[in-house]
Amino acid sequence: MVLLAAVALTTLVANGATRLRPTAVAFFGVSIAANVIASSATTMAQVAVLGVAGLAAAGILFVAARDSHYGEDPGWRLWVATLIAAIATPAAFASFRTVTTEVPDLAPFTSENASAVVQVAAFWLLSSGTAILVTARGAVRTSLGALLMLTGVQLLMRYAPGPQLELTIAVAWVEVVVALTGAFLIVNERAVRE
Repeated sequence: MVLLAAVALTTLVANGATRLRPTAVAFFGVSIAANVIASSATTMAQVAVLGVAGLAAAGILFVAARDSHYGEDPGWRLWVATLIAAIATPAAFASFRTVTTEVPDLAPFTSENASAVVQVAAFWLLSSGTAILVTARGAVRTSLGALLMLTGVQLLMRYAPGPQLELTIAVAWVEVVVALTGAFLIVNERAVRE
């Protein structure tokens, strides 16, 4: 439960940040929390790949800001995105979770059923990212939404059959490319404004 709370809180901090640099740092916090959750269901090599991709994506956005004043005020969009994610996450978990008749055991710090924790965190990140994309009005929040969705996809990849290192590396590269695309859009948006 603490790990789920960490993912939710870091996501809300990233969503509510009004400046790009704190948003990038908060996204790195989301990535760390997601990697800690994924570590129970994957190998350390995959966790390392995902950690480096999260660091690279956050670093790209941090550098794209150029200074600590650039950003985008979410305003009312923060509340709408949070409400959409809060409604969509339990609905998605109830609809798409691994079919089982057992109630998952969710202890405060660890869980016998790590599958439920991974799935809830993934659904939260996917619904938060989607909600941020729906309510975005600029490149800063669009980039954040796309990166949150990719982090959720990385968690759901744990259920893919067979070797996952190649798939993990591919999605990590996609995360870096999305961050580079977001940085390009942010720099161009800033140039137009100035």
